[in-house]
Amino acid sequence: MTDTFSIAAQVLQQWGAHVTPIRTSDKDESDWLATFGDFRLLVEEKTKIENEQADLERREKLARGEVHGSTLPLVHNNRLSGIVRKAAKQLASTASDIDHHCRVVWFTGTGFDAEAKHYQFMATLYGSTKIFELNRPGLKDCYFFRNADFYRFKDQLDGAVVAYLKGDQVTVKLCLNPYAAGWEALRDSVFAANFKLGLIDPVAEEAAGDAYIADTDLDRANPHGIVRFLEQKYALEQAQNMDMHLASALVAMPR
Repeated sequence: MTDTFSIAAQVLQQWGAHVTPIRTSDKDESDWLATFGDFRLLVEEKTKIENEQADLERREKLARGEVHGSTLPLVHNNRLSGIVRKAAKQLASTASDIDHHCRVVWFTGTGFDAEAKHYQFMATLYGSTKIFELNRPGLKDCYFFRNADFYRFKDQLDGAVVAYLKGDQVTVKLCLNPYAAGWEALRDSVFAANFKLGLIDPVAEEAAGDAYIADTDLDRANPHGIVRFLEQKYALEQAQNMDMHLASALVAMPR
């Protein structure tokens, strides 16, 4: 990423960081060392560009006057998980040679489905779903309901910046990994202070009664068992999980 346009480097510099590119070597290396005073952050940047074929098919459909519809499930995604796995490997490689306090992967979604990829990436990190009770209104986030990349790579990732680009505007969130040794240092850092409205902290959300955490060793292939665990932990009644989707429909209008 260091030899191409970088959204991460621009944003970090706007926040006052000194951003140094990591020199390439015969090892897999991360992209940036961002320094905020005494706080040193390793950053591996990944950008998800829309598939060219999907873009072409959408344009052709709109040109014919047809409605283009799409639905994207906001759940753990294997392709995005591959991006996380690669980033974790690069960060671990660089961390052995460069002094630092925390490590993050910076993911930016671009193109038509940029916002959907933004939420899907967070679901991939957290293995999240929504939980509701049949006899009570409302939904709450449940973290680590499914296999989660934050748990899988807890020794490599203290957190992640999850962003999406819309026009010339970038929306960013900082997701904390509560299973990582350095997550509290990341939470309390000068870097994290820039995310006044975009800090995802499962521990704080659980403490406030706004979210659940499935901190159990139960097999994630058995969602019924995870739901029963949540019922016992939080005194829930007739709990169910529900995955969210992001749907869209487009039609071309004459000028």
